[in-house]
Amino acid sequence: MIKKILIIEDSQFDYELMLRELNMMEQDFEVKLATTKPDFEVLLSKWVPDLIISDYDLKTFSGTENLIHAKKVIPGIPVVILSGDITREEEIALLKNRANDVLTKDNLKRLPFAIKRILNEQKDKKKLTNTLAELEENLKFQEALAEISVKLNSLGSFTKKINQVIKKLGETVNVSRVYIFEDFNSGNNTRNTFEWCADGVAPEIENLQNLDYKNDMPSLKPLLVNDGLMVAEDIHDLPADMVEVLEPQNIKSLIVYPISVGEVFYGFIGFDEVRKKRAWTKSEDKLIKSISGLISNAFSEYKSEQKLKKSNKKLNRLLDEKELLVGEVHHRVKNNLALISGFLQLDQMDLGIKDRDEIISANILRIKSIAIIHELVYELGNFSDISVSETVKKVLIVSFIQERIQDVQVNITTSNKGIKFNINQAVPLSLLLSEMIFEIFRFKGDKKYKPAEELRVNIFQDDVNIRINLIDKELARVADLLLKENDQNFSEIFNVLAKQLGASIEISRNRESVIIGFEYRDVKGSSSALTK
Repeated sequence: MIKKILIIEDSQFDYELMLRELNMMEQDFEVKLATTKPDFEVLLSKWVPDLIISDYDLKTFSGTENLIHAKKVIPGIPVVILSGDITREEEIALLKNRANDVLTKDNLKRLPFAIKRILNEQKDKKKLTNTLAELEENLKFQEALAEISVKLNSLGSFTKKINQVIKKLGETVNVSRVYIFEDFNSGNNTRNTFEWCADGVAPEIENLQNLDYKNDMPSLKPLLVNDGLMVAEDIHDLPADMVEVLEPQNIKSLIVYPISVGEVFYGFIGFDEVRKKRAWTKSEDKLIKSISGLISNAFSEYKSEQKLKKSNKKLNRLLDEKELLVGEVHHRVKNNLALISGFLQLDQMDLGIKDRDEIISANILRIKSIAIIHELVYELGNFSDISVSETVKKVLIVSFIQERIQDVQVNITTSNKGIKFNINQAVPLSLLLSEMIFEIFRFKGDKKYKPAEELRVNIFQDDVNIRINLIDKELARVADLLLKENDQNFSEIFNVLAKQLGASIEISRNRESVIIGFEYRDVKGSSSALTK
């Protein structure tokens, strides 16, 4: 960026000498000259220079006056004082009045170095100020995130909790409007179900109860599904169909993240700014992204609760198994919490090496992998007839979605669609698969993993063993490198899971697939009450 320099000098000869020194610098400057006090005051207030070079001995006004006035009008503006002859006491007085440098005119060669030093100091100071502001903002957002997490996991009305959460979000980010849309009509339409507005901002919830994705805003869902968000400092940078919906609401800037229930796109959470155009900071983006994940989990849990309530008739038929089922659920939840706790402790030991965001992503994926098994268990009503193919497919899809890969087709073929196992093998297999995909994406070799459009999976079972064959040449190549005994081998968690499952992980002879094999065991687990 070109810097603006105001020179205050009543000698044309000295001014030209200064220009010569400035022209020899690599950086481009826009220079303006003030020869009188009125000229100086007008240029200072209206042109707003980035740096001032002032003569100390002017005929009608003094460099000291210029220095004091400049610092008053633009606090922090750099000022360099030049003099043909100056005493040590005068120099000290100028520095006390916050002159950034004092040079003599017979040593103008120092002027470029002084300017470079001052501009670098200004740049470093600005960087430090921005860093401190970002740290302060991060701390505020982390506190809000913690409070929101506690609120979402508390008892009470779901509607009341969501309204409290979006209010806290709006006040923390200081935004005009926060809202949640939920899809209906098989995902073809969406409606505004929750809204918070800042003081003086008109609500829009009543006007947004039946938006048709296809006819009203065909660009929205593809943006959210493919890009993972929609963000604009100026809404006119968005597709025309979006501008047509947003402009009547007086929206100037926005940021929107998708909400999913399980693996299904369910709606979105958005932040509008109607007061002025707004560039969203990195910290704000991280907060909103994190909150969209928490909101997704909250909706997933709420929908599961609703589904559970609708299943009361089925549960009534199973009253004789109630005590056993409750005891087993308690046992499973306790074991899986202990498992995740163990993973977190292992990651904590490696905090100096691993990236914090990667640790969080890895543990989110682990929790989702366990949740898939519990979802299958809830659908079945028992712990012993979990489909191997359903487990593999759901875990692989979730693992790719976690990496923002939406379009990989997972196609399963199996020798027997009835291949099943119980929860004690389903949990370690789901974690093993998700851990493997996560680490393959993190591979930092010369050629990173790029998934194909289709991942074919063959599942076989004989009298003793189950074999899962992941057919993807690139996947097999990276897995082979990670399986080798070197510094890039799979993590300790991966090896522990393989040992727990009793699994072998091999690369096929043609090096086009990864084969996971393990012995089918009807294991109950310690202190388990698991039965058919």
